[in-house]
Amino acid sequence: MNLQDLKTKIKNGALVCAEFIYRYRRYFLAGCIFVAMMLVLFLGTSSEPKEEKSSAKTNTSVTKKFKKNNNTELEALINDYYVAYADGDTETISSIATPVSDQEISYIKFYSAYIDSFNNIKIYTKQGLTSDSYLVTTEVELKYADIDTAAPGLDFFYVETNDDGKLFINNTYGSFNQNNNIYEMDSEVSDLISVFIRQQDLLDMEAEIQDAYTKALESDSALNTFMSETLPAAHAQWHKDYDAEVAAAEEAAKKAEEEAAAAAEEEAKAQAEAEEEANSYSGTINAKANVREAADKSSNKLGSVTSGTVIKIYGEEGDFYKFDYNGTKAYITKDAVTLDSADNTEETTEETTESTNAGSLAEGTEITLNSTINIRSQMDTSSSKVAVAYAGEKVKVVMSYAEGWTKVKYGKKEGYIRTDLLQ
Repeated sequence: MNLQDLKTKIKNGALVCAEFIYRYRRYFLAGCIFVAMMLVLFLGTSSEPKEEKSSAKTNTSVTKKFKKNNNTELEALINDYYVAYADGDTETISSIATPVSDQEISYIKFYSAYIDSFNNIKIYTKQGLTSDSYLVTTEVELKYADIDTAAPGLDFFYVETNDDGKLFINNTYGSFNQNNNIYEMDSEVSDLISVFIRQQDLLDMEAEIQDAYTKALESDSALNTFMSETLPAAHAQWHKDYDAEVAAAEEAAKKAEEEAAAAAEEEAKAQAEAEEEANSYSGTINAKANVREAADKSSNKLGSVTSGTVIKIYGEEGDFYKFDYNGTKAYITKDAVTLDSADNTEETTEETTESTNAGSLAEGTEITLNSTINIRSQMDTSSSKVAVAYAGEKVKVVMSYAEGWTKVKYGKKEGYIRTDLLQ
């Protein structure tokens, strides 16, 4: 193959690579893939005293020439980032660059598997939005595993100072987020970066790196194949796998939510049944009667019960009692049931006991019951039961009435008890 054929092949490979990058550009994250793939992100820094934010239009520092970095803390930060990235050490990256999304963490783990190291790192800075923030541009050579020639490129960081006075990489403006829009970016910083990337000194640097990158591809067919074929195919597979993981996680979360809702529903149902059981009372059928599916004479007939049958009653709905019918909750008309005397003890006591000190209980008073008492829906011994409270339990006075009744709160329920039974 002559030199012209080689150049044509490299050019065609670069076009394929560029087309792939454009198609999947929103997924190409983590700085150096842009470097290696001829996409460039940019940043800078300075070490002047802190000052208030200024508009990108009035911040002239971005139009000044780059400063070669002499800040040892910044140098250590950038070098630590590259070492951690090459190792796939997302824990360290997250400690010095924030925020880092789950998607970016997945990408770093995928991409770092192809990287040996970042070498010959040169750091250049311009002032960021504040005097203690930095637009950082790095020249870097990316050495891939099992490939002799390193790929030269540019990388970009936005570095700020935290409340403790330490430098950190604000990853909101890193290449991953800029292409995926996971985190909202400050418009002033974005405007500053848009001015920064159009500066001639950066464009000149980019042209030099592009030339070096092209020469690297021409000199090493293995690097050219990796960049034009291997890496794009691997990235497409990572993207497919990641989407599948996200879909599976969403499905699992949905299933867990549904299971939790079902469990909560079952628990609520069990609690309601336990409460019904605790507040149940008995009655005797006084004439043969039909058993209904609902508290309605026109509802489905489930069967019938004969006179003399003792039933367990769970409550009232209109003209019907809700009761246990062969293990199923069903309904029977009240006219067909006589409540057992044990359940009428309170009513008899209430009717024969003289009301004393009516309306004398103070609101908010907690009273411990001395006996089992029915809590009624109205101030009437014939009204339906709200609940049955047992000896030793407490009720709280809501209001005491002159009619000889007191409205009380029992758990989450409210109802009426004769005042004399609370004294």
